[in-house]
This record gives sequence, structure tokens and C-alpha cells, in this order.
Amino acid sequence: MGDHEATCALLRGRSVRTLAWLGDAEFERAVRTRLALRGDHPVDRLDGARARVVRSEAQAALLAVIEADLEAAEVEVVRRGRNASVRAGGRAVRDVKAYRAATGFEALVGWWAAAGPGGWCRFEATVGAALDSALDDALERSRKPRRG
Repeated sequence: MGDHEATCALLRGRSVRTLAWLGDAEFERAVRTRLALRGDHPVDRLDGARARVVRSEAQAALLAVIEADLEAAEVEVVRRGRNASVRAGGRAVRDVKAYRAATGFEALVGWWAAAGPGGWCRFEATVGAALDSALDDALERSRKPRRG
């Protein structure tokens, strides 16, 4: 087994919390990259759109869209992520169900990222279109002036 394959196997064998931690970072990177590719917008608009898509409720909604297309191993990663105990790092969790689903989604993204390019291709094939739609909506909504 080569170095890359060994690294992938090691990462995929990590705890579901570690996969979710990795998936959180990889998903944020994917969202930021996709937003930057949409044009030169004011940074506050980009950040507002990013925040709409990376929040737990939005991740739970993305998971709901793709769940029927997941393979058995992917469903198992999501299940393990959902069942991980809730620790929000000092933040109050408003919607525990959405937070758990988001943790499952992040674990899945981490699992795909840990697989290397092939796993990321699976991310693109499974999540790409739904993510692009969510980003377009979030970017459009961040254009509207805020009241208050």
C-alpha cells in the first residue's frame, strides 16, 4: 500500500467525531471556493451566503436531499455521525435533530475527503448540484438589504 492509500485508510478509520471535524473544514472550504467562483462580491455578502449554507439546518437539508442516493457504507457513516453525542462547543443548540443530522453530514464529507480524489469525486456527484443550488439561493438572499 502506498503512502496516499495508507493515509486514506488511517483517516477513514478515525472516530466519527474526527471525521465530522475534518468534514466541517472541508465543507467550509468547498463552500468558500464555490462562492469565490461565482464572482467578486463584497466580502460581507460572501460571508453572509457562506453562513447560510454551513449552518446546521442547511447541512441537515442537504443531507435530506442526498440521503436516498447514498451507498450502504455512506449511510453507516451518517448514522454514526447522527448518533454521536451532542457537544456544541459552548453554543446553545436550538435544533438538536438538525445538529445531529449536520454532524452526520459533516462526518460523511470527512469520510469522502479522507478517501482522496475518488472520495471527492463522490462528494461532487452526490452533493454538488444541491450545494450549488443552495449557494445560488444564499447569495441571492444576501443581496437583499437588512432591516433593523
